Amino acid sequence: MTETGLYAITNCGVPRHYAVDIKPDYIAVAVFEFAAPGTASAMGGVMLWADLLAHLEARPVFGNQAGFVDLTYNESFIPDLPGAPVGAIYKGRSCIFAAGMRGHDELVDHSLIDMAVGADGRPLSWRNRFAQSAREKVDTSFRHRAREGISNALVVFLPVVVPFDQARVEVLCQVPPILLNGTVLAGAIDDATIPKDGLWYKKFYFHVVGPQAATVVSGGRVDVPVALRWNADGSAFAYPVTLKLEADAGYLPKRRLLTAPDGTGSFAVEAAGLSPGDRITVKLNTEHYTAIGKIVLEVV
Repeated sequence: MTETGLYAITNCGVPRHYAVDIKPDYIAVAVFEFAAPGTASAMGGVMLWADLLAHLEARPVFGNQAGFVDLTYNESFIPDLPGAPVGAIYKGRSCIFAAGMRGHDELVDHSLIDMAVGADGRPLSWRNRFAQSAREKVDTSFRHRAREGISNALVVFLPVVVPFDQARVEVLCQVPPILLNGTVLAGAIDDATIPKDGLWYKKFYFHVVGPQAATVVSGGRVDVPVALRWNADGSAFAYPVTLKLEADAGYLPKRRLLTAPDGTGSFAVEAAGLSPGDRITVKLNTEHYTAIGKIVLEVV
């Protein structure tokens, strides 16, 4: 299994500071830009940290909880912000709510939630990166952000949908974040130790394994057993997950598979109209992510 809790990915080289609040039903991240030496005020005036803290630690109230960014007090200069030697400019906060208004498939198993910052330094509404259609937006995170013109503030890993305080959450920061409302930091990871291939997230997700050699009689039918495994170490991924099936030949009587609580299951394949020597390739997908597993059956 993968570690859960809040992790600080430090030394990311961004001139920003964050305050993070994680609860079972919401996550909020407040964004600050470090001020230049000599800064005395900003467009929003001056605000002491104690006053802004009261706002940030109050439960976020948004009518539809759809992900609108809270810009109350934004552009205020906070001269005494913890972790900011000469103060910082508050840019606003972004929130994700477990029960908020959203598309029906935005929070599903095998999701990766980005809470990013735009070119102007203001936080953006959350998004499920895996709900994007272009494959480069899924497999290479750096390319995804380059195309969108954003930088990540916080990432929520959801191989399965769980309360947010049971998920793995990473904040990409220069210095450890400010922790709100009793939020606890589970650990810190130096960004220099993370591979720069844009595929860091994969170790926290799962794949499908099946029989190494599978056959089906021409015109016949066979049940194919599968099991879910963690990408990191190959151990059992013991969760019920709905998979979508796609075949390039033959026939699938059912195109959806709900695994058992232990992460195992099976699906039927029929070799109707096929001859010995033909092959059937079955891809197993999640709602948005394709080919977390592939089974090849030889027709005999």
